[in-house]
Amino acid sequence: MARIIPVLALILAVATARVTRSESPKEVLAQINKDSFGNSILSVLQLQLATGGPVGEIQILLNNIASQLNGDQKKADKVHESDTVAFEKIIADLEQEIAYHQTQIVALSNLRDSTTEALGEAEVEVRVVTSDIANNEKSFADEQATRNSQHETWVRKDAEHVDQIDAIDEASKIVQHLQAGVAFAQLKSRFEKVQAKLMESKHALFKPLINALTQLASKVDNKSIIKILELLAQIRQQLVASRASLLATEEKQAANWEVQSGHLTEEHKRLVERKAFLENSIVQFKVTIQEAVEDLEDQTLFLEDAEDSLAIQERWAAEQEAQYEAQTFEREQQLEVVERLQEVLTQKVSAASEFLQIREEVF
Repeated sequence: MARIIPVLALILAVATARVTRSESPKEVLAQINKDSFGNSILSVLQLQLATGGPVGEIQILLNNIASQLNGDQKKADKVHESDTVAFEKIIADLEQEIAYHQTQIVALSNLRDSTTEALGEAEVEVRVVTSDIANNEKSFADEQATRNSQHETWVRKDAEHVDQIDAIDEASKIVQHLQAGVAFAQLKSRFEKVQAKLMESKHALFKPLINALTQLASKVDNKSIIKILELLAQIRQQLVASRASLLATEEKQAANWEVQSGHLTEEHKRLVERKAFLENSIVQFKVTIQEAVEDLEDQTLFLEDAEDSLAIQERWAAEQEAQYEAQTFEREQQLEVVERLQEVLTQKVSAASEFLQIREEVF
């Protein structure tokens, strides 16, 4: 066993030697002899040969070393294959994660941008709707004031017509009393009140009547009475027709206002609801934008972490691959050395012996 151990050093010594198959055994051994470990091994071999020790013992050891190297390479291949599968799985997961984060970033960016655009449009529209509400309320107030004025005018004119009709009726009664033979003196007080009321109205319609009544006060005759009664009937008919016309106009204006106010009220309700909707949408848009920005920042960080992890895994894989290839290359070189040494020891023992003899003489 003491002679076997130095052989391991020999194998390590020649592992880095770069030789070709065309070199002679003496040249191979000469290269081994140049290395300090090789020199020691050759000294052991020289001693082995000098004492007549079996070369087969060294050959068995070299076979064991070759077997060990092949076994180590198989284990390394298995580990490399397992690591490669695991690495590919990790890479695939990381690439999938990166793709997911990239998709999320695009989606969140689009959401942020589209919501920002929608927010701007909503803010513009809410200002327009607010202005429309103000205009609607002004229109309602103006139209309400106009309607109130129309109604007040009708009430005033209708009251005037009622007073005028009452005055005409009172005048008709007085004239009828005169026609029946009642003395004017008995009716004078009532006559003067009616005459004053008709004069106060300043209506052109009453001017002929006032003149006729004035003449009747100075001279009562049946012909004048009949004429005045006919005039009173005509005037009353015109007043009733005028009052009816005013009432029809009032009813029409009232109906129009009812329809118009209904439209304005419905429009106001719609605008108020639209404004409330827009204001609520603006709040939601701002929340959505804020959340999108925060999620975008998170996804960006997640993406950077995933990309960093991928880069680390790729570097680790490259290092492992380089290490595997280097170790594989080293084992191949070692196996080549073992094979050459076996060749020298088995097929060309005479050359080895000759070299060792020369070595002893020269070195």
